[in-house]
Amino acid sequence: MSKFKERLGKLSPKKRLYALETLPGHLAESVQGERLHQLLTDFDFIEAKLDALGVQPLIEDYDLARNSDVLLSQEQSETLNLIQGAIRKSAHVLEKDKTQLAVHLWTRLVDFETPEIQGVVKQAKQSRNSSCLWPLKPNLERANEGALRTLAGHSGSVWAVAIAPDGKTAISASLDSTLKIWDTETGRELKTLTVHSSSVTAVAIAPDGKTAISESLDSILKIWDTETGRELKTLTGHSSRVSAVAIAPDGKTAISASDDQTLKIWDTETGRELKTLTGHSSGVSAVDLARDGKTAISASMDKTLKIWDTETGKELKTFTGHSSGVKAVAIAPDGKTAISASSDETLKIWDTETGRELKTLTGHTSWVKAVAIAPDGKTAISASDDQTLKIWDTETGREL
Repeated sequence: MSKFKERLGKLSPKKRLYALETLPGHLAESVQGERLHQLLTDFDFIEAKLDALGVQPLIEDYDLARNSDVLLSQEQSETLNLIQGAIRKSAHVLEKDKTQLAVHLWTRLVDFETPEIQGVVKQAKQSRNSSCLWPLKPNLERANEGALRTLAGHSGSVWAVAIAPDGKTAISASLDSTLKIWDTETGRELKTLTVHSSSVTAVAIAPDGKTAISESLDSILKIWDTETGRELKTLTGHSSRVSAVAIAPDGKTAISASDDQTLKIWDTETGRELKTLTGHSSGVSAVDLARDGKTAISASMDKTLKIWDTETGKELKTFTGHSSGVKAVAIAPDGKTAISASSDETLKIWDTETGRELKTLTGHTSWVKAVAIAPDGKTAISASDDQTLKIWDTETGREL
């Protein structure tokens, strides 16, 4: 038993809760770095705080050490980052079952050989008074590697996600017929939007972050107020599943892609259909808008991509080269190139002005279903049915 646990045991329940809630902040404000570090590396404190106040307040205690005037050595800072990372990675489990703390800390930290981390690991293992089974080898991802946090709450597969421009919230679309808005810093579910009558397959957030558009297998799009979760408008007109949507930079128009082989441009303020773009000979699986909002690029199961003038609705170019359906497309920030992803297991980089194929990116071993380009345009990331993501150098076409 640590000294902290011994002292905590002597307090009344009310004082015990007060100590757990305020002690880290008090130590940070009074610049007692050594004591704060000792507290945050004491498994008994970690367990007691989790049990009394939950995961997020515990995670935020580690931010105090990072953001205050407390002076810590590099090794101490790294230790606190690892412990916080391990707790954050397991937050979705610990929110449901706090008794998993010891096993999750052990398996995420045991491979780090610094004395302080090993001290926490040893404490965690000794904390289990009753006999239990421990894995012979770590069977979870190590702290601060891979995913930072898991957002759990949907009861069906999640098909799409969009992040607000400020990065603080995200919205997910699921086959459970709902959308969920999340706080990306805490992982907390803020709202659930439940009006669609069928699976929700895609979502986009407006540039101001205040509205979002979702589409569903019921062929309907809906516009939402992201702050209140209120449905603002329903857009009807497609005769088959809507597979993708993109919102113009000014937020006043949106363009949707559908299995009915068309794209439609909408007035987001009135919900009125402005134009229907026809030309594809099979379902349209994806669409992206250039930053100026004047051109759009669509991807289709007819193996082609098309560039459109969004003001006139006129088809400007058709890109051919894929040997199978095109599942996704993204336009580079400068608008001069685009990247497509296909069920032919490749991605292709295109010159949007000439329609010329610049590069073919190979390496995936199954359908490539999604692609996104970094803000600087120099790298892209692809997602595939081969269960991997790949990062690419867009200038050389090399897999990074």
